[in-house]
Amino acid sequence: MLRSFPTFDLLKWKSVAGLRYCQFNLNRRLVNQSKTLISTDANNTDTLYSKWKDKLLYSSFVEKHQLKLGYKQNKILESKLKKYEQNEFKKTSAVKPFALVLKQLQTPLRDERSDCYESCVEIADRPSTHQLPYQHLTLQVKTHQNSIQEPNEKLSTGEWMSDFEYYDETEENVTSFYGTPDPNEPASTIPCGGCGALLHCIEPSIPGYLPGQLFKGKSKEQLLTTNCQRCHFLKHYNVAVNVTVSANDYIGILSSIKTKKALAVLLVDVLDFPCSIWPGLSEILGVQRPIIVVGNKVDLLPQDSAGYLENVRQCLTRSVIESGFSRNNIKHVSLISASTGYGVEELITKIHNVWGTRGDVYLVGCTNVGKSTLFNALLRSDLCKVQATDLIQKATASPWPGTTIRMLKFPILRPSDHRLFLRMKRLQQERYIKQANEKLRREQKNATKDSKQATLLGHIGLTFEKEKGELFDHFSVTQRSDAPLPIFTLNEKNEKYINSKWCYDTPGVVQPDQILDLLTTEEIVLTVPKQTIRPRIYLLKRGMTLLLGGLGRLDFVDGPDSIRVILYASNMLPTIICQTLDAPALYEALLGTEFLAVPFGSQERLEKFPALECVPNILVHGTLEKHLTVCDILLSSAGWIGVNLPKNSEAIFHAWTPKKRGVYIRQPALLPNGLALRGKRIRRSLAYRTGTIFKSR
Repeated sequence: MLRSFPTFDLLKWKSVAGLRYCQFNLNRRLVNQSKTLISTDANNTDTLYSKWKDKLLYSSFVEKHQLKLGYKQNKILESKLKKYEQNEFKKTSAVKPFALVLKQLQTPLRDERSDCYESCVEIADRPSTHQLPYQHLTLQVKTHQNSIQEPNEKLSTGEWMSDFEYYDETEENVTSFYGTPDPNEPASTIPCGGCGALLHCIEPSIPGYLPGQLFKGKSKEQLLTTNCQRCHFLKHYNVAVNVTVSANDYIGILSSIKTKKALAVLLVDVLDFPCSIWPGLSEILGVQRPIIVVGNKVDLLPQDSAGYLENVRQCLTRSVIESGFSRNNIKHVSLISASTGYGVEELITKIHNVWGTRGDVYLVGCTNVGKSTLFNALLRSDLCKVQATDLIQKATASPWPGTTIRMLKFPILRPSDHRLFLRMKRLQQERYIKQANEKLRREQKNATKDSKQATLLGHIGLTFEKEKGELFDHFSVTQRSDAPLPIFTLNEKNEKYINSKWCYDTPGVVQPDQILDLLTTEEIVLTVPKQTIRPRIYLLKRGMTLLLGGLGRLDFVDGPDSIRVILYASNMLPTIICQTLDAPALYEALLGTEFLAVPFGSQERLEKFPALECVPNILVHGTLEKHLTVCDILLSSAGWIGVNLPKNSEAIFHAWTPKKRGVYIRQPALLPNGLALRGKRIRRSLAYRTGTIFKSR
């Protein structure tokens, strides 16, 4: 931890030169202390590596940083220090000194720590407690006896961020109903005054979220008076936005749909199924409930073959049927990316063709499947009525039957024959441009091997525009001047909406097989993939163990002398290969260090993290050629491991996860040709170099 500095002499602040002299000394002291900190971390890593290097058959952390005790390690340290000094010098030269001098002269100097150092040492003041946002911060749903509650027209969502004192509402700032997240911005140490979650702008689905416009650049004092997005909606409008509820409340809320004529759009995370499908959901919604299955985050899957999406669709369909849904009730299976827009237009077309406006539509899914992102995307599409899209910023809310909370919804556009014709005409015109762009991107992808060109992208367009005479919105926030910013919504009793059908967002829930409720916000960021997964291929010999961070473990107990396995997980999670006999001691010694990455924190945090428990004797039969993946062994939300076996052979594995959560066998494999994406074998290593995320065609 950085120590406090002695008080500077006031005489040194009387000139610009004196200020720069003091700042230079401050930076030198920071650099010297940083050298000590970095050296201490490196020494700790060196000590661990020296102690366990004979047991480490492979470590991705060691491979990445090439810590070989001596020349390599010193070069890494020197480069870090040099980069740090350069950054600090740039900051010093960019300071506006006169205003800072006045600030220092107007405030009394303190013996322990001057105000000008608070920003430098703020990171050292973080508390030692670690919070699990999905474990204790679920919404407690209050129920009432009457299942019908009249909507309060005075309550609405509107331009919700305009309620905040420090929010500058401009068109550039408003990019989403949920604001603009920034996954690169670290979480704060300031808890929300409502739910107690640490405030951050990393991901809207994680409790404690604030849009980047309200979070970044704000002082501690400002954040202390700010509630998170979820609590703000609940407090002022009684509206549940991006809410995670308990298991009992989730079942009770969705049971209210059972007697309604409605379509359920079931969202599933293609990186985490069947763990992202709530058990018994078919009975909760009703055995005859029509559903459209939507596999989200398909853009994060590597492309192992030309027809990989069809294989993903078949695997997802089988998993949904095995979870209890009837094949006859599954009207369609879509693969989309709600964040890039891929497949969303095709999903809207299917909803129009399969369901129309025969009833309401409910978006259903567990936590972290991207349900709220899809809801936000549909609001900018032909599924939402044009007048509603323009009148309100994104959505309105209504009371949920049997509860006191209000859920977001928007009116569905009635798909008449004429409207469907106009929409199809627009899509046909855009198809030629889309095909040309895809062909160009495919050629660039094969020529440059650039992974960015392989990302699945889509465009969500609008066929219908506002009627003439409605182009000017007198209630638009951006067109008001000095008047206070009122909250407004559409009138559901208006003739345009009174007979409308609605699309509802529903709460999320942590599925019992998921491990998200065991992780802190920072650990969730490391565990949940945000970029296309790069498969990692390893050679395992009988009696070896593969550790995936501190979240999962796979033991190769018996079978052929050696096999190849493919790991599909976040690129931020490190791996270790060791002998199975050494695995317990290695795990205990390296837990909380950079060798395993997740979990991390204080000793108290590591002691409270549940131990890995074993699901023994997983028998795998080799029914395919050895270059094809036979099956996937799922390790809950941490990822999955594809197993490649010679034909007509057998292998036995032990799988370990916290509390035995989410261990499944998926056969056939999701990506059977994943081995084709491997790089070259690393010399004298059990690993292959990280390959590409697509196979050249």
